Amino acid sequence: MLRRSLQNIKTMLAVAAVVTMFHCAIGLRAQIIQIKIVDGRTGRPVSGACVGAWIKDASNKMSLFIPADKDGAAQLRVTQKERDVDISYNPKLGCGGTGAINPILKYGDTLSTYSTGDHPSCAFAESIPNARWNEIDFSTEEVLQHGVASANTCGNVTVSPKPAEVILFVRPRNFHEKVQDWKASEAFPF
Repeated sequence: MLRRSLQNIKTMLAVAAVVTMFHCAIGLRAQIIQIKIVDGRTGRPVSGACVGAWIKDASNKMSLFIPADKDGAAQLRVTQKERDVDISYNPKLGCGGTGAINPILKYGDTLSTYSTGDHPSCAFAESIPNARWNEIDFSTEEVLQHGVASANTCGNVTVSPKPAEVILFVRPRNFHEKVQDWKASEAFPF
C-alpha cells in the first residue's frame, strides 16, 4: 500500500515536471505582436502604411519600419533568446532602407512605436509641432498580456485591443505638414 502511494506520488511529480517544462518552453519561443494602424477619424484600417517599432534597451538604439498589410496590420515577434533575433532589411518594401517584414526582436521591457510621416499619430494633438514624429512607449508585458491602444485625439473612434495587439490611431497629413514635407524634399527648388 505504501509502495503504491509512493509510486503514485512519483508519477504525479513526473507529470508536473513535464507540464512545467512545456509551459517554460512556450514562454521562450518567439511571441507575435500585431500592430494595427487605424484611422482615428473613421475607424478604418490604414493599409500600406509603415510603422516604426523597436524594443528599447541599452543595446538597441535603432528603429525599424514594418509595412502594414491590406488590413492595416504590421507584425513583429519578440524572443528571450539572443540567437533567435532576426531582422532582414529590405529597401524595396517602401519603408526606406530599414523596412523589415516579420522581424524577431530580443524581448525588453518597453515596446516603442510611431507612425510614419504620411500617417501622423492621433496620440498627440495636431497643433503640437512635429508631434507626428513622437514615439509612443508601451510596456511589452502589458502588450502581450492585455493589448494596448494609443490615445485618439482625432475623433471618437475606440477599439478594444486583444492580447499581443497594439492599436495605433493615425490621421492623414494636414496641408501644413504636406508643405513642410515638400520643402524638405529634393523636389523643392530653393
